[in-house]
Amino acid sequence: MRLIICFCLLLFTSCQKTTSSPSNALRVNLELEPVTLDPRRARDLNAVTVCRMLFEGLSRISREGNTELALASSVEISDDRLEYTFHLRDALWSNGDPVTSEDFIRSWKTTLDPKFPTDIAYQLYLIKNAQKVKAGELSSEVLGVVAPDSKTLIVQLEQPTPYFLDVCSMPSYFPVPSTAEILPEWAMHETTFVGNGPFILKRWNHTDELDLEKNSQYLEASQISLEQIEFVMVSNDTELRMFEDGKLDWAGSPLSTIPVAAVKHLKETNELKVSPFSATYFYRINTQENAGGKKNPLSNASLRRALAITIDREAIVTHLLQGGQAPARSLVPPDLGLFGNGYFTDRDQEGQAKALLGQALQELGISHLDPLVITFASSDRNLSISQAIQKQWEQALGIEVKLQAVESKAFFQGVKDRLFSIAAGSWIADFNDPVNFLEVFKFKESSTNNTGWQDANYIDLLERSAVCKNSSERKRLLREAEEILMDQMPIIPIFHFALNYLQREGIEGIALSPLGQIDFRWVHKQVADPSRSMR
Repeated sequence: MRLIICFCLLLFTSCQKTTSSPSNALRVNLELEPVTLDPRRARDLNAVTVCRMLFEGLSRISREGNTELALASSVEISDDRLEYTFHLRDALWSNGDPVTSEDFIRSWKTTLDPKFPTDIAYQLYLIKNAQKVKAGELSSEVLGVVAPDSKTLIVQLEQPTPYFLDVCSMPSYFPVPSTAEILPEWAMHETTFVGNGPFILKRWNHTDELDLEKNSQYLEASQISLEQIEFVMVSNDTELRMFEDGKLDWAGSPLSTIPVAAVKHLKETNELKVSPFSATYFYRINTQENAGGKKNPLSNASLRRALAITIDREAIVTHLLQGGQAPARSLVPPDLGLFGNGYFTDRDQEGQAKALLGQALQELGISHLDPLVITFASSDRNLSISQAIQKQWEQALGIEVKLQAVESKAFFQGVKDRLFSIAAGSWIADFNDPVNFLEVFKFKESSTNNTGWQDANYIDLLERSAVCKNSSERKRLLREAEEILMDQMPIIPIFHFALNYLQREGIEGIALSPLGQIDFRWVHKQVADPSRSMR
């Protein structure tokens, strides 16, 4: 017997245009340009967000924040929950070609090709043999995917995965057009771009603007009200001025940040909107024994713990950020239900930090520390947070701390190459499960880890949780894994995010989930005065 699940797609209400076509465009700031619009490579949140507008996968996140089927009309799940059979709807690519089950298989096999450069191949490792295919140990011919016909896709998993349909809504699981086999840079230019989502790429002036227009070939095109989405790429202070002048319809999270200096005023005038966000801001620590050709003191766990428990997180979120953020004493956000109280105290309430620092110096065989360097992507908020922690560490521990602001692309490359001591970072939930955070630091060679840290017991607990069928026991295993992570501190959690944003009056239908996923496909604009400014 097979379990048949049919998801009813949301019914949309088409809205009559109340304005001319140019007025029926949504204007939003990305702040940082997407690295790519190829869903097989999309890792940063801005790239993921735009890809969701340009592509449709087997499933998607609904307006209410739940998972619903999209290109799949139904799915059959085997009794052992290891095999999913998807039946596809009739859909077209923007060039008029039909979307087929082979398009999914082509995309996944390319992503898992050992020679294909991508940081998100691990997201496909739920598929049978996927990890071994990416490692070059097996041929892609034994990957657990089969297409009996153009409208049927059968996927076999490594082990039962209760969140698999959630994962299928991620860009890494999207199909790509046959164009991708011919033109390596097909997704970087509007003249070669092909998609199957509600919008299509109209114009991309790199580092400046990125415009999308309604995709007439989209299977639900008649239910899309917006004619165009215009993304600009400006700093957050410029973004705020543009919003005040009526030149933007949305400002702030999750695609950019509201300037720290403006948050208090926006709260007082009730213009700042705050929503939950399953994301954590933390410091990555380079734990390699030797860094820069000499002994690395941050390879010592006692030192890392001393730094972690010294931070006054409550002061940072209350007096500095002021946007509903919460102090983080764990990696996994509390709303994911793992351990809400955290694993350690901050503000050194028990006077342990100096003792841990002394223990670290003794274990390292040194009498003092060279200056520590905090590196971060250039932004006012990153600078403010780093300055606060710099002061706290210097005052509480008597150590010298230097700050290094780096342009975003160079910063992320430096983190990838481990050319840092302490680096600001964050992780945003891709799906609603704690393992989404914990898997990031499972293997030191993973492109998401970048700390040089790896622990055999941590790996064992995560692998045992992957095959555990009892939800309570699985939660216990994941909690034990996180406890190891928080004891050894290859990362130092700082705060759990909140979504802070501004929304133009008359803009309705924007779907914003606690996972930081924002979807504009359901937007319609009411008649409003576009010159209305905030006062």
